[in-house]
Amino acid sequence: MAFFGNSKKKNKSNEINPTQIQQKATPKIETSKDIIKTPSHDVSILKNLLKVKASIEGGGSLIIGGYFDGDISIENTVFIEKDAKVNATIRAKDIKISGEFEGTIYASNAVEVTPSGKFQGLINSNKTFLGGEIDGVIKSANSIEITKSGKVKTKECKSKNIKIVGTLEGKVIASELLEITSGGAVNGTIITKGIKTEQGGSVIGNIQTYDASLHEDNKESNDPTKLLNINPQDMQKYAKKSQD
Repeated sequence: MAFFGNSKKKNKSNEINPTQIQQKATPKIETSKDIIKTPSHDVSILKNLLKVKASIEGGGSLIIGGYFDGDISIENTVFIEKDAKVNATIRAKDIKISGEFEGTIYASNAVEVTPSGKFQGLINSNKTFLGGEIDGVIKSANSIEITKSGKVKTKECKSKNIKIVGTLEGKVIASELLEITSGGAVNGTIITKGIKTEQGGSVIGNIQTYDASLHEDNKESNDPTKLLNINPQDMQKYAKKSQD
């Protein structure tokens, strides 16, 4: 249905004590000032009274205000409004979530979960900004920022640069820099090339140095569970429910 057209074994030698990590001068991670704007032109809208089970494909942008179950492939932005509930696999340039979402998303540019957003699933993106409640797996090629209101529980959160102003519980992998600001907190397994912590930031857990030979993605695979080096059985909780 289309509403519009256009279209390992653990290597102990890699373990390091937090006190061994020096806080060197490092380039700043991009911060979130104006992230994903709500689309205002060339937009299709699913009103909040609608309950839709379908597949949607097309150009422009899409705003979802009601209940949606299905697959979405959109050229520009998908915006899930505050009271919306979505169970889907979404492919788009930008994806903004202010309501409830369960499933898998692929964004060629950016993903934003606002403070009112609740996300459960798998994120594949270039840049990711998390300000709501997150329970899932996050893979972001360039950067991840967990804002002050962000509360993340994750089996794996992976990017080049990761900035934590809110809280993260789980496994975090930063191939370049992990930055924890004052008030930010990480509890779990930490794998990073460099770490920068401000006074007032909290780090609890095992810290290891990033090794590309051990932690680099398998670029040959399109399977997200393999890209993220996760047991497929562990992904059952995050998999989109199969269609009847």
